[in-house]
Amino acid sequence: MRVVIAGGGTGGHLFPGLAVAQELKRRDSVAEILFVGSEVGIESRVVPQEGFPLETLPIKGIKGRGIRGFIEALWGIPVSFSRSLRTINRFRPECVIGVGGYASGPFLVAGKMKGIRCVIMEQNLRPGLTNLILARLVDRVFTTYEGSAAYFPRFKVMRTGNPVRWRTLPPPERQEHF
Repeated sequence: MRVVIAGGGTGGHLFPGLAVAQELKRRDSVAEILFVGSEVGIESRVVPQEGFPLETLPIKGIKGRGIRGFIEALWGIPVSFSRSLRTINRFRPECVIGVGGYASGPFLVAGKMKGIRCVIMEQNLRPGLTNLILARLVDRVFTTYEGSAAYFPRFKVMRTGNPVRWRTLPPPERQEHF
């Protein structure tokens, strides 16, 4: 099985995607999983530490960045889409999972154009802009909350909960108070 997990930007998007990747590897040790994210998101630091390959796109958010940031973000869309197509042609995934965040947009659009099964995961009650747009294109929308279904085409929604990674946490450090 070959799977791309696209998106990130924040831990709320990335960590459920990592939990899915780890579960896929647990179930199929020869599964090939590739993460695709932005150059500046949390995924650029965390994914390599978790032992998964990562390809980055030069995409950035559009909202709240001013005129210069808006122009930079617009430039990043076609470049990211082109890189996404090249990655798909090289990696040949059977499925693309979008975990939210702007980096998932160009990759899922490219995946659908190539006829690949695409799904998104929505971890929040109120979906972000990227997932709202992508919901029209993808095959399935996996939600954490029942109330999220109201934002998506009902026939695509499947409530699965929010996957998390269970690990033993280190004990909190003792802090001296003055």
